[in-house]
Amino acid sequence: MGRLLVGKIANEISGRIISGDLAPGADLNSVDLAARFGTSRTPVREALMLLEKEGLVEIPPRRRPRVARITMQEIEELYQIRALLNGLMMELFVANADADQLAEARGALDAMTESAANGQNETFFAERVRLHAIWADGCGNQTLKRTQAAWRSRLSLTRLGLARAEQIEPSLRDHQRLVVACEERDAGLAAQLIRSMTHAGLKAIQASPWVAHWHDSRRIRDALDSKCRHI
Repeated sequence: MGRLLVGKIANEISGRIISGDLAPGADLNSVDLAARFGTSRTPVREALMLLEKEGLVEIPPRRRPRVARITMQEIEELYQIRALLNGLMMELFVANADADQLAEARGALDAMTESAANGQNETFFAERVRLHAIWADGCGNQTLKRTQAAWRSRLSLTRLGLARAEQIEPSLRDHQRLVVACEERDAGLAAQLIRSMTHAGLKAIQASPWVAHWHDSRRIRDALDSKCRHI
């Protein structure tokens, strides 16, 4: 029961972080969280330690835990790696996927198309995640899959405020082209398309109003931290 409770707490906190409900740098008060979950502080602390390992939470010495912050340099470095790994993933998927896996990818794309037509934005983005998971599963390289999973949580900090309705149509077109490239067994085109999509994702982050707001908030928080250290 203890482990299940810790997992439940960690899942809810991570969900609030990824959704943007808890912003980068926000304090995570274990007393308040314990009251929210109707438990003692011990499982809350254990949950926060789990999220620290995933890169979603920072636990400074003798300070209150807080939502992790990520620098633009780290974002750019992660996206450089992501573009390369995504390209390799698509090459391997095209080479290794069987008819059932191609059909599963087509099914996820159909669900994206339907949800876009019906204005179901959350469903669209959920199906997009499922499509990428299908590609990762079907590439046949478990080391690549684990490597991507290792920094997926960290990259989720860059998605705050970026899953917007105006992204749906261009995203759908990109994924339609990708699925067709896979079905036609064109590994080179599939790799090129997903690398271009990854680079476009980085540009969207760099241009996002959220990034400017986040950097302003971070500068304020860092200034306050500096003052506190000298009190």
